[in-house]
Amino acid sequence: MLPLADLRAALEQQLRFRRDQLAELEAGGHARGRGGTDPPDRRNEEAVYGLHEVDALVVAGARQAVADIELALVRLRTGRYGYCRSCGAHIPLVLLRAIPRTTLCLACQQHE
Repeated sequence: MLPLADLRAALEQQLRFRRDQLAELEAGGHARGRGGTDPPDRRNEEAVYGLHEVDALVVAGARQAVADIELALVRLRTGRYGYCRSCGAHIPLVLLRAIPRTTLCLACQQHE
């Protein structure tokens, strides 16, 4: 039997972290490059633009992580956790411990 309590705790901890991260990012906690006293120049504008792109990617990744974690928690509640959502095969415990939010077996992960 899977150590479901440990995996649930890991998922809930990851969910709290990602939600906190999203709240900070969406509130502008990473608004780098703003409010400086130097006059804007082309290099500074490009750097700020680049940082905004990075922040957007981090936000997108955090949102996807939240969705993945929430799906894993739903699967835990419904008894489908630990089974691949694509092919139905058992997901090895070593993979669940490494990536508790995974809902795909290794073979299906490679196909996606």
